[in-house]
Amino acid sequence: MNKNNTIKKFPQTSSIQYVHIAIGFTGLIIGSFVYLSDRPPESTWFVNEFLYSVGQFIHSTFPDVFGSLNKSMASFLHTFSFTMITGAFNGESKRGCLVAAMFWAVVNILFEIGQYFDSIAVTLIPDWFEQYELLKTVDNYFIAGCFDFWDIAAIFAGGLFGYLMLLFTMKPNLRNYN
Repeated sequence: MNKNNTIKKFPQTSSIQYVHIAIGFTGLIIGSFVYLSDRPPESTWFVNEFLYSVGQFIHSTFPDVFGSLNKSMASFLHTFSFTMITGAFNGESKRGCLVAAMFWAVVNILFEIGQYFDSIAVTLIPDWFEQYELLKTVDNYFIAGCFDFWDIAAIFAGGLFGYLMLLFTMKPNLRNYN
């Protein structure tokens, strides 16, 4: 209740904020270009399996477009982009935006730590992952991946930037709600 003893109503709004989805997918597209231009096609499972000739062409035509940023840019963009996409569905409050950012930061940090403790991480992968093409190579991510503190910093930055972008692009009538 507010000062006038009336119940404060939450404003009516669309439950999906499409601008957040668009920003998130734009980040994923940029991240895909990082994998295609700055990394050899053999180093990324998805490119190696599905886009090898495209990856070879782009990598040889536009090598090292992102320079030194390429090493941690994917970690930043994964966290930022998935925060934005999740925020499209639960970002109608500051709390919802924070939950989205924190969730994806934690997920990405756990994957990064899994690269450091690869022998343990591989044992935690369920057997049923082998039944699905996209999941059966998760163990390679941990075994072939390399833990990097700069990736952890990029993950934090991606989560923070995603949170701030969700707040900035939030509909004005929602900005005052938790």
